[in-house]
Amino acid sequence: MHTLFSPARVMGQTLTQQVKIIYSLNAPSIRQRVHYPGWWLVVFSISVILFMTSGVKAAEDTLDLASEVEIVEDPLKEEIVYELSEDEPLNLITYRTLFVIGEPLRLPSDVAVDREGNIYILDGTVNVVRVYDSKGKSLFILGDKETLNLPLGIDVSPDGDVLVADSGNHRIVLFSAEAATPVFFDLPVPPGGKPVDPTDVVFGQDYKKFFVVDNDNHRVIALDMKGEVLWSSGTMGRNPEEFRFPFMLDRDKEDNLYIVEVVNTRVQVLNQDGAHVRFVGDWGIESGQFFRPKGIAVDENGTLLVSDSYLGVIQIFAHGGKFLGAVGDEAGKLRKFTTPMGMTVFGDRLFVIEMYTNRLVVLEREGP
Repeated sequence: MHTLFSPARVMGQTLTQQVKIIYSLNAPSIRQRVHYPGWWLVVFSISVILFMTSGVKAAEDTLDLASEVEIVEDPLKEEIVYELSEDEPLNLITYRTLFVIGEPLRLPSDVAVDREGNIYILDGTVNVVRVYDSKGKSLFILGDKETLNLPLGIDVSPDGDVLVADSGNHRIVLFSAEAATPVFFDLPVPPGGKPVDPTDVVFGQDYKKFFVVDNDNHRVIALDMKGEVLWSSGTMGRNPEEFRFPFMLDRDKEDNLYIVEVVNTRVQVLNQDGAHVRFVGDWGIESGQFFRPKGIAVDENGTLLVSDSYLGVIQIFAHGGKFLGAVGDEAGKLRKFTTPMGMTVFGDRLFVIEMYTNRLVVLEREGP
């Protein structure tokens, strides 16, 4: 099995903090989870569990929109050197860069594409959806701070209906292509549970229902287009139909759901009725394993792509979960992204949000 990165360099840190982002002097900070390998996990287990979130926000913080963003570098950054190991060659699937959308994005988290190839970027800290054409030209904006509050996940129907996981408001927002005003879906709190924390959302295959990740309650919910709950699956744990901070999801043509579990470091697959199908991946730095998985995309053939926000790689799996390879660049090298988050696939194009660098990277598959 190929080691994606040198174990001594990646695993040898007793404390690594990937990103620290301070919105303003008066606003709380958003931090990615702290990870303590080895025996430090036992020592700090209680504090880590309280601190761990989906990977992009502190658990109960509510942030005001700030005028400036300050990026504070990781104090251990120079010690964490990413380098390929000298094992057997890693199978790379080549993607060339088509274009990049950057300014004025401010910590974007997710992306979706409609049937015309128009691009919908969730610019969550500004509480808007920015829409571009297939060549990256700005078209229009959806939402504002009165409508959205730190949204995290987005999906779009072929006709341009936009669903947003409005995490800060604990609800789902539908921007219909045919209606002037958005529709709001409040989500039920489970008995004894926390306020609902929607971090991602996806339309069903027939566009008559949608699926929501409830991060803080460790579950996935299916609803019809009236907002009525069809089913709910999940509690906190590591067994089938259990989750530990599920974050993003996508579906295939049969409405099988692929849910990224950040803390369990795996992808769990559920069928359209919420029953467990399989797990994909586990914790580690070998090929087919995850260190800090975040984004996920399923193409029209059922091929699965998973982004690792810490290692900066995107791995590719067959429909049944077999590891196929990783995204490479035009030079035949492993392509490194900076904090890759939400992703989507449209034809041969791969759209990747890089949260840390405030941009969307649009790539095209060249093969093999």
